Amino acid sequence: MMLSVNPTWQYQFGGDRLWVRPRGDGATVAAVRPADPSQTDWVETFEAFDGSGSVGVTEIVGTPALHPGDTLMELRDLFDVVEPAAYARAQRAFQLLHWRRTHRFCGACGMQLVRKTTGECAMCCPACRLDWFPRLNPVVITRITRGDRILLARRARGVLPFYSVIAGFVEAGETLEHAVAREIREEVGLEVRDIRYFGSQPWPFPNNLMIGFTAEHASGEIRVDVEEIGEAAWFTRDDLPPIPRPISISRWLIDDYLRA
Repeated sequence: MMLSVNPTWQYQFGGDRLWVRPRGDGATVAAVRPADPSQTDWVETFEAFDGSGSVGVTEIVGTPALHPGDTLMELRDLFDVVEPAAYARAQRAFQLLHWRRTHRFCGACGMQLVRKTTGECAMCCPACRLDWFPRLNPVVITRITRGDRILLARRARGVLPFYSVIAGFVEAGETLEHAVAREIREEVGLEVRDIRYFGSQPWPFPNNLMIGFTAEHASGEIRVDVEEIGEAAWFTRDDLPPIPRPISISRWLIDDYLRA
């Protein structure tokens, strides 16, 4: 079932990219409005978390630009192009669109799912009555320090040549703190102490929730899991290797270390 509404903010995707429109002042507008939004079938609608209004999401496949200058852009490339509130709305829009695309059938009985009409963001199975909610994969990501040095690692199979902090998925039955200690032990062979919460970030590529921590080295020397880590080492503020862009919480953790 599609929704016909007239939302405050309207985001249109072509595949995994978002249609954007340049403004006369050189800025870029992420929410490209269709000619008649009241007649548009929206795949998803939701209220923005910041209270700025409703958001409509739709998908345009194989359609040319709606307006001269419109272009498709990857969400990652929009981070420092549009205002933060617009980027946050676009992230959530993409995550919900991806969920609608990939969760069309009941995982218990195989029946095609229908949209739940009680106001929840959920799909419902008409046969077995199970509700299905947007998927979130919790990931712990941790900055480890040893005195004035920071541990940074390069992924074994990463396509980008930068170093970052240690991250990994939370397993069933784990606390977040246990996941932090386990991932560090498995990937670089270290024990840590003083695990502290830092912050979090939705990472809709496609459905992760990054949960940031800081920790201090307790014992052990670096011993990498070669299946996961290509190289890991201790660095000082003056000799950092290439690090992630400011878009991600991994960079925020590193920047926080640099400010200390």
